Amino acid sequence: MLLPVTLALATALTFATSGILIKNVSSKRGYLFASLVIAIGDIVVLSAAVVLIGLSSISYYSILLSALSGVALVFGYTLFYKTLEKQQASNTYATVEVQVLLIALYGIFALGESINFAKGIGIIAVVVGILFVSIEKGMKFNGRLVPALVANAFWALSWILLVYPINHTSNHIIPTLLSFSVFFPVVLIMILSNKKSRAALSSKNSKPAAIGVAAGMSSGLGNAIFTILTSIKQLVTAAVVSNTSPAIVAVFAHFIYHDRLSKIQILGLAIVVCGGVILGAY
Repeated sequence: MLLPVTLALATALTFATSGILIKNVSSKRGYLFASLVIAIGDIVVLSAAVVLIGLSSISYYSILLSALSGVALVFGYTLFYKTLEKQQASNTYATVEVQVLLIALYGIFALGESINFAKGIGIIAVVVGILFVSIEKGMKFNGRLVPALVANAFWALSWILLVYPINHTSNHIIPTLLSFSVFFPVVLIMILSNKKSRAALSSKNSKPAAIGVAAGMSSGLGNAIFTILTSIKQLVTAAVVSNTSPAIVAVFAHFIYHDRLSKIQILGLAIVVCGGVILGAY
């Protein structure tokens, strides 16, 4: 049991590290550039994982679903990083638990999974926690977090589209790699059609690009580890521990970016992480 927990903790740490690094890139070069470089890093790591595990066949239907997942990723990443460009990493990454909530609701209403008391508590906790995280001084709702909330809906859709391809492909990483392979050229086209984004792409300062690719590689490593845990039937452990990544981001962001959260936002962060863990466990 120690190995799965260790790997799951590594997943949470890699996702959190990716989030902290990409915050720097999105703030300096914009959300489209951040989306592009993180895709590069993900593709590099996922490609290496596919080569190490070995190629396997994949059906045309699975390819189609993987491609549609990549389109959903475009909306997910660009909307999320657009929020991250201006907002604190702490409260922006707290919205990630919305993805867990939506996937749980999909399982309940679309797949007919039963809802128990624990799941009900988890759903309520995520909703209440996100509400608390979104409250600013003067008890005003921070509407600038809405794109991040919508982004998580697209991320949830991306995962839902990948369920069939992953379950029907011997090498489970191939569908995820195909998804990012569609995501990359679409974002590149968006950048080339935007004057400001083209300037960020052609800048001679390569440091933000290097940081972004490192963030993508960290993200790709997290996805690869998560896949390993799934393949050894440790999905519950992976889901529970990896859902703590927003809390890790908040700690990192406090020391690196000097993020400041109010007491009610800190309470909201704690509640939303607990809700995500409950949903992952039950």
